Amino acid sequence: MGFFYKHKPKGFNYIPRYYDPQKEEWERKKAEAGYESSLSHEEQLRLQMRSKWGTNKDAEDPSERRYKTVRALIIGAIVLVAFYFIFCTPMFTNIISGLMGK
Repeated sequence: MGFFYKHKPKGFNYIPRYYDPQKEEWERKKAEAGYESSLSHEEQLRLQMRSKWGTNKDAEDPSERRYKTVRALIIGAIVLVAFYFIFCTPMFTNIISGLMGK
C-alpha cells in the first residue's frame, strides 16, 4: 500500500522567547558600570563600541550645527521659490489649460 502512504509533516522547532526591554536596559547599564551581567561577551563588546562611538556623535560642534542650519535654510528657500513659480505665476495656469485642451 505504498501508493496511498501519506508523509508526516516535518516538525517545527520554534522556541518562543520573551523580550523584556526594561531587563535588557538594566543588563546594559550593569555591563557599562562593570558589574557582572548576563550579557554574552559579544554583546558586551558591542556595547563598549557603541558607548565609545556614541560620545563623539552626541557632542556636535557649533560649526557643524551652523552648517546644518544654513543648509536647511537654503533648501527651504529653494522650495519656497519653486512653490512661488509653480503656483503664483501664470505659468501654472498655462500648463493646466494646455493639459485640459482649452
